[in-house]
Amino acid sequence: MIEKKIDKSLHLDDLELVKYLKKNDSEFVSLIDEINTKVKDLLNSGIPKIFSSYTLHDIEHSYRIIKYMSDIITDISKLNELEITILILVGLLHDVGMAVSSEDLELIKSDKYPYFSVKYSATKKFVGGDENLALQEYIRMYHAQMSGIYIEKNLKDKLKISENSTLSFMDDVIKICRSHTESNEWIKQNLKPYTVLGDYEYNSLFISHLLRLGDILDIDEKRTPLSLYKLILPQGKSEEEWDKHFIIQNYEKIEINPKSKLKQIAFHGHCTDAHIHRKLLEFFDWVNEELLNALATTNNMQEQYRLNLENSIVQNIVTEGYTFSDYKMKLDFEAISSLLMGEKIYGAKELGLRELIQNSIDACRYRAELENEGREFGEIDYQPKIKVIVDNKNNTITIKDNGVGMSIDIIKNHFLNIGKSYYNSSDFLLQDVSYKPIGNFGIGFLACFMLSSNIKVITRYYSSQDKYIIELEKGNEFTSMLKSNDVRFEGTEVVFNYNEFMSVFNGKIEDVSDFLRKYFITEGIELELINVEKKERIAIENKFDKNITPDKGYLIDLSCYLKEVEGYAIVKHRNNFIHTLNDISFEGDLFLYEYEKGLYEAKEPSKLDIDFYMLNNKVRYFNIPLVESQNVSDYQNGLKYTDDDVSEVIEKMDNDLRWISILPQRDTDSMMSDQIIDSGDYFFDNLEFDNLVELGHDDTCKTKMFERELNIFEGEKNRLYMPFEQKENYPWTYYYHRKKEKQNLYVRNVLIKDYDFSFKIKASIFDISDIVVNVQSKKVVPDISRNNLDTDTERKLNYSISRAIHYGLLKSEKLSEKECSTLKLFIDEYYNEKTEFDK
Repeated sequence: MIEKKIDKSLHLDDLELVKYLKKNDSEFVSLIDEINTKVKDLLNSGIPKIFSSYTLHDIEHSYRIIKYMSDIITDISKLNELEITILILVGLLHDVGMAVSSEDLELIKSDKYPYFSVKYSATKKFVGGDENLALQEYIRMYHAQMSGIYIEKNLKDKLKISENSTLSFMDDVIKICRSHTESNEWIKQNLKPYTVLGDYEYNSLFISHLLRLGDILDIDEKRTPLSLYKLILPQGKSEEEWDKHFIIQNYEKIEINPKSKLKQIAFHGHCTDAHIHRKLLEFFDWVNEELLNALATTNNMQEQYRLNLENSIVQNIVTEGYTFSDYKMKLDFEAISSLLMGEKIYGAKELGLRELIQNSIDACRYRAELENEGREFGEIDYQPKIKVIVDNKNNTITIKDNGVGMSIDIIKNHFLNIGKSYYNSSDFLLQDVSYKPIGNFGIGFLACFMLSSNIKVITRYYSSQDKYIIELEKGNEFTSMLKSNDVRFEGTEVVFNYNEFMSVFNGKIEDVSDFLRKYFITEGIELELINVEKKERIAIENKFDKNITPDKGYLIDLSCYLKEVEGYAIVKHRNNFIHTLNDISFEGDLFLYEYEKGLYEAKEPSKLDIDFYMLNNKVRYFNIPLVESQNVSDYQNGLKYTDDDVSEVIEKMDNDLRWISILPQRDTDSMMSDQIIDSGDYFFDNLEFDNLVELGHDDTCKTKMFERELNIFEGEKNRLYMPFEQKENYPWTYYYHRKKEKQNLYVRNVLIKDYDFSFKIKASIFDISDIVVNVQSKKVVPDISRNNLDTDTERKLNYSISRAIHYGLLKSEKLSEKECSTLKLFIDEYYNEKTEFDK
């Protein structure tokens, strides 16, 4: 092995991020100096003891990562001091877990290391018995998590916003350090784009992406990243061979693209081994993937976190002794496109029309913003228009918009490049438009083939003279294109086969009209359905009107409580506040149970102390059906014919049986819950089956006890309680035992078909009639099918809508002052957090 010398020329104080903090007299400078001193020797001497054949992971590696991160950041001055400090700290600490103490090494080797499920012995077996390689592989797998263990053990009291503060950012430092070896999905699930700590805010998700990029860029003649080194070693390539056949020549990896003026990641070097070069190309693909992930994530963030980077790296590797051909593995276009354009993703063929109208809305909204930026005073305002033209005679259906249209670059690089959305490209993002398009994945147009096997697209970019006619065929990757000059044409037309298209809508133009009204809010856009044969023009209007006056109920304007969300909910009051036990609808006669008194009938429930029966905001009671003498024969016959199914017989004879409710004192332990009760059974300490017989139950018939719980929130002890429902994921129908009238969620004016609103917890003093919500937030992006939101977004949105509805009820005139106070206490208890949707 060729020993590499550590370059001592780079020092902590040379780093721009550190200079910036010192220039601003940051309170965090001393913390950084202390931690740098603490880990410097550990990184320089501890890691080589274990990873003698790996390339350098010393303090210089940490410094270079910090440098690369600062090079990538668009404007350091727009970040706050805590964010810059965290950037520096994760650069210093992310690999410290590779320097394992002698004590921990012994624990690992003896399979007694307590933190991970994978054992060293299993790793050793996996690598063929090589003890050193097994140890290296084990630590390599877990080193990021081991860095977190080191941080928690040694720096727990250090990572605070000040010496005297209890506010710690240690957990996020640990997560960010760990993230450099985790998947992109892990990062999304575990790191937040917004955290408040004292007077500071910071973006862990942004910092994580910078760390990952900085780490992967540290490759040159001095160092090979772990990821690339691992690609080589299993193929029998020694480090000497690596040094001999490959070298990266540029230390500065961040350059300025002279054409776009954007920053770009670049690699310059030479290679003399085709195998190593192939691995290098895999590595470059990974860099590109990391880059695209970082851009996709940060493009939805605030301006200071957006990366002013080209979305692909520059690869300038000179080959010696070989050349690479243009041949590479390809995907089967027909097979892949059939998956992306079919009902397996979208669920129904008619949703192809939704995808196309969405594209038209995006094009129109985009053009509207571009037009408004350059409009002179007095010029005619641009009016977005979308038309669906039904022409039976010419066997065509045409969807026409006057949106931005497509240039040849957009057609070639995005429209015909499946999965490469124009709206995620630097060409679009550099324009910094405020409108967030609905389209995000670059595959939506394929859904149009659910409506027609042959499609013609006619388009002209709004500022160009060139019109293009593109003809496409389902399952065929070859297209025809015709170019002409036509300044009179504007926007985009998509032409379908009439018969195929209309068969999806049952041959009825009315079904097309109903679909358009259902799926789109037409605020600010003229949407028109034209029947050429009948010379009929049908205006499609679905305005978002939050000022409606409901016939029954109370309207809550959700936009009063939510950010970038407009909407309303119509609620109907239920006067379910509880003042005495008489206000609770027990089934049948009410009996009380106490340890001392046993079971006895409740003579005057209104005089009883509710608190005596309430524990942890719950009143627990039991319903039991009694089989009296007149029903014994039918009951026993039922058991005979249902194979002794007590529950089924009770359900069928429900109205014929005598029901009782038993209300025990609050600390009573029941030995049974929803259980069959037979002769000799006890269900409380001194309450048994025979007690039911004394109440008239036939001693030959088994019965069943049903446990019930009523959640009640205390407003005023023994005087005012509010019932509430609490379930993890109860559907809409749980609260409303009737047909639901309207429950529509739109994201930027387009319906999310399968969204399901639900309360996690709900005051039982109201029902919801209608709820209509239109989310304008750029952060909300539907899934690839456009039918759903991701689980986390849906959860947060449901929470915020629920919170807003409860707050809206406080303004209701039907609630007394004390009832409002109780509801407010309930909100403070159960809706005390805020999401990004809450004002």
